[in-house]
Amino acid sequence: MADSAGTPNALSQEDVSRRKFLNLAINGVGAGLTAVLAVPLAGYFLDPALRSAGSARSWVKLASASDLTNSPQPFKFQTVRKDGFMQQKADATAYAFLDEDGQVTALNNICTHLGCPAGWDGAKNKFFCPCHGGVYSKSGKKEQGPPPADLHRYEAKIEDGSVYISV
Repeated sequence: MADSAGTPNALSQEDVSRRKFLNLAINGVGAGLTAVLAVPLAGYFLDPALRSAGSARSWVKLASASDLTNSPQPFKFQTVRKDGFMQQKADATAYAFLDEDGQVTALNNICTHLGCPAGWDGAKNKFFCPCHGGVYSKSGKKEQGPPPADLHRYEAKIEDGSVYISV
């Protein structure tokens, strides 16, 4: 068969090999670009899972054990906050006290509603959030208001006469 110009429609052997070469070249470049993009993306998405699985606890000294009483008291400490790949030192506050059994209880004073700092009211024996009226018991349990959860409780220990919390 021939077209209107009289040239045959069948592809020559030279055209087939050129076509195969270009096809292989384009597929090779595509595979290379995919690999170049896939490796960093896989690392980005797998990094948090690998870090949390192998990360050790960080213990921060909060106070001397002799400073604790049966009433919650605020103690300031420094911690490292991670936001994505950024890390920065931040000041934080924990309320610590000795419970009825003589064990250390340490609570984060950040309200679980919108992040306002809750404060201890010794006269009412409760934590109050000034922003939207959240009320927590001495042990950090939500009692009323909009907060969706209890105050965060730090794991605490006494070692060598000092109180440490896990952050």
